[in-house]
Amino acid sequence: MRIFDCDMSYGIGTTALLREVATVDDVLAEMDHCGIDQALVWHRDAWERDFSAGNARLGELAEHARLHPTKVFVPTCCQDMVSADEFMAQLRNEGVRAVRAFPSKNSYLLDRVSCGDLLEAFIAHSIPLLVPLAELGWERIYALMKDFPKLRLIVTQIGIWGHDRYFRPLMKTYPGFCVSTSRMEIGGEVKSVVDRLGPEHIVFGSGLPQHYPGSFVMMLARADISDAARDAITHGNLERMLGEVTW
Repeated sequence: MRIFDCDMSYGIGTTALLREVATVDDVLAEMDHCGIDQALVWHRDAWERDFSAGNARLGELAEHARLHPTKVFVPTCCQDMVSADEFMAQLRNEGVRAVRAFPSKNSYLLDRVSCGDLLEAFIAHSIPLLVPLAELGWERIYALMKDFPKLRLIVTQIGIWGHDRYFRPLMKTYPGFCVSTSRMEIGGEVKSVVDRLGPEHIVFGSGLPQHYPGSFVMMLARADISDAARDAITHGNLERMLGEVTW
């Protein structure tokens, strides 16, 4: 089973974790242990300290072809953020094909008023945006997708209980909406989604180091779905999206 993880981070945060993943080598060791081939990676400084500090650490990934950086942003009208055109140029020049947002942690609203210029640019270049559920909540996710129906949004770390009735209508309505596998732990949940809506709206994401990747690897290995659906979820969907990024 080939696996491309959309949600791994590293670095020492302000709050100690039970399982620290401090360095790039630690990320690679976890990937090797769990049989993960590639990953989209961000630095914990972007969430726990300052978004720009986290972005500045991504150069540490340059020598590792298995690790793909994802940059974090805030509204372009803020003095610590470059313009939308400059940010897109940074992504292109640095080979970054996905971005992340932590609007609650970084104190802004992810909507047309605050980030419309960036969101329109992401849509124009088919760049996936990854956001943890806790950073937006379902009401704001619905509003975001209604305003930007062509956005490629991956909601990560969705939680264990009772979220299907929130995300399934979004999957049905918006081709670019996806959720990651992190915390999809209800027995038969993945099969149920695949049977009703297909595998196109699920991507593998562990949430390392907050969550252990091995449990989600085992879940998908044992899921009662076709090999084609399993391949789409474990690597195919994410590879397709990143391959469709245009400059």
